[in-house]
Amino acid sequence: MRASYMKLAVEGAIATLTLSRAPVNAVDDDFLADLDAALSAVEVREDIAVLRIRSDQRVFCAGADLRLVAERLDDAAGAAAMVTTVRRFHAVYDHLASLPVVTVAEITGHALGGGLELALACDLRVVSDRAKLGLPEARVGLLPGAGGTQRLTELCGPGVAARVILTGDLISGDEAERLGLAQWVFPQGEFEAGADAIAARIASLSPEALRASKTCVRIAATISQAGVAAEISGIGRLMRSKDTERRVHAFLGA
Repeated sequence: MRASYMKLAVEGAIATLTLSRAPVNAVDDDFLADLDAALSAVEVREDIAVLRIRSDQRVFCAGADLRLVAERLDDAAGAAAMVTTVRRFHAVYDHLASLPVVTVAEITGHALGGGLELALACDLRVVSDRAKLGLPEARVGLLPGAGGTQRLTELCGPGVAARVILTGDLISGDEAERLGLAQWVFPQGEFEAGADAIAARIASLSPEALRASKTCVRIAATISQAGVAAEISGIGRLMRSKDTERRVHAFLGA
C-alpha cells in the first residue's frame, strides 16, 4: 500500500495540511485522491475554522507531473485520459474552493502551474519574498487547465492574468502581493511567525460568521462554466499537438 502524499493535523480550530510528495509535490491522480480525502476530512469538522495548506518539500507545488503528460502525448487515448485527469483537477480544486472553512495557501518556494492553481483555489495566499509563482504551461505547449485562466482573471483582472499566462514569466513573492495574487508577503526568516499569526487571527473569529461570510463571497465570485469548459477542451487539443510533444520532451530532457 503506497504512502499518502498528505499529512493532516488539527490543533484547536486550525487544521494544517502538509503536501509531502518528494521532491516537488508533482500532482498526479494519486496526489489528487489524497488531497480530496484530506479535504473531506476537514469538511465534516465543524470545530475547524481555518485550513492551512503548506509543503515540507523545497517547493510549494510544481504542478502537474509532466512525466504523466509525456506518456499521454499525441495519442487519442492518451489525450482522453489527460482530459479525464484535468476534469479531476477541477473537481478536487472546486472541492477546495467550496470548503466552508477559511483556506490559506502558505507558499515559501515555487508554486507553478497546477501548484499555483491549487493556491488560487484557496481563499487567501501568504507568500515568502523568495517564492516564485507562475503559470508557465505555454512554455511546454499547454495551458493552465485546472482553473488558472478563470481564477487568476477573477482575482487579479484580465490584464494581470494575460501578463502571467501569456508570457509564462515567474513572479516574485513581493510582486505577487503587489499584483493582488497574494494578500501577504513576509521575508523568508519571518514567514513562519507571520503565517502563524494570520491563522491564529482567523481562528479567533466566529466560525459561524466566517462560514456565512465565505458563502456570500463565493456567490459574488462565481467562476464561468464556459471558461472552465474552454480550459478542458483546450487541453484535449493541445495533447495531440506535435509542438506540445516536442516542448514537453525538451523540458523533461533539460
